[in-house]
Amino acid sequence: MKYILFLSAFLLFSTSQLNAQEEKLILYGFEQIDSLLTIEERPMAIFIHTDWCRYCKNMQHTTFEDEKVIKKLNEDFYFISFDAEEERTITFRSHPFEFKPNGRNSGVHSLAQALGTIEGELTYPVFVILNPSYEIEFQYNAFLSGKKMREILNK
Repeated sequence: MKYILFLSAFLLFSTSQLNAQEEKLILYGFEQIDSLLTIEERPMAIFIHTDWCRYCKNMQHTTFEDEKVIKKLNEDFYFISFDAEEERTITFRSHPFEFKPNGRNSGVHSLAQALGTIEGELTYPVFVILNPSYEIEFQYNAFLSGKKMREILNK
């Protein structure tokens, strides 16, 4: 009898866990955007960050794990998470963007500079929205909470 109760409880718990699985944030790369826009025009939401930025890490673990933020980004945007210290060349809009070293073990990607510079400065994190014509619609260079991010994405 105990075995049957245990098995029933286990199956009930397993089924509820399957139903409660969280939706995952769909990530795209810059190289995919041109072809994606031919299928469906959507704005691009770009999160520019670095590995050493604690505010960036905080956003990754809070804002971008918010179920409503994930749902909105997945349904209405092409979301790109971009490390500003990425060292590989990225071709975006038929233009190659490269990493530019500025010290022994440091540097910044020219695409991060092009998209994330606000009033002459690039500070992290940066959240950028581009329209389907690749024009910057929105830039913000500070931590965004899930609530604030939802407000921005709903505008």
